[in-house]
Amino acid sequence: MNFFSSDLHFGNDQALKVDARPFKNIRQFEKYVVKLWNKQTTKNDNIWIIGDFVDYHKNQDCNWQRGLAMVKKLKANVHLIIGNNEEKLIKASFDGSFDKFMEYCLKLGFKTIAKDGYVKNKKEEFYMTHKPINHHKSMLTLFGHSHRSMGVYKSFGFNIGCDLNHFRLFTEQDLHNFVKLKSEYWDEDENLKLI
Repeated sequence: MNFFSSDLHFGNDQALKVDARPFKNIRQFEKYVVKLWNKQTTKNDNIWIIGDFVDYHKNQDCNWQRGLAMVKKLKANVHLIIGNNEEKLIKASFDGSFDKFMEYCLKLGFKTIAKDGYVKNKKEEFYMTHKPINHHKSMLTLFGHSHRSMGVYKSFGFNIGCDLNHFRLFTEQDLHNFVKLKSEYWDEDENLKLI
């Protein structure tokens, strides 16, 4: 089974403050997420992280190594679509080499690392990219980056940021329900036409 999330920002307290996440510190948040996700998944499942698994800010105390190593604590297969924080990390700590970053992550235990990707869910295929501005023009997109600011629904796809699901993974059934709601209600609501 496939599961989905984005914008964990492991390794730095900043996201806890900015998003008012109800945790004392990043370690408490990381421990909570690992326990929650390991209850939701089995070793045969796939977790698709659509960007910003870690937090990276050049001038801040970020522990991106410890953040990336959180993958070792998750029992499911973790696939990473890189986000803007991984892009900054690649530039600053991997000589701008995506391949070096990928090799590092694969050694830690990630199953795959990609800049974008596709996933099939029931009868629907989705494009996955971190930034909503890069959405696919002819298929629904799963994205992150905006945290809570854009909500779940956009005419072009769905925001699967962890803050929108109380840090739980979005499931295949959640996506199926979103597609149904989109076609039956959200796309038809005149008040949602502008978004």
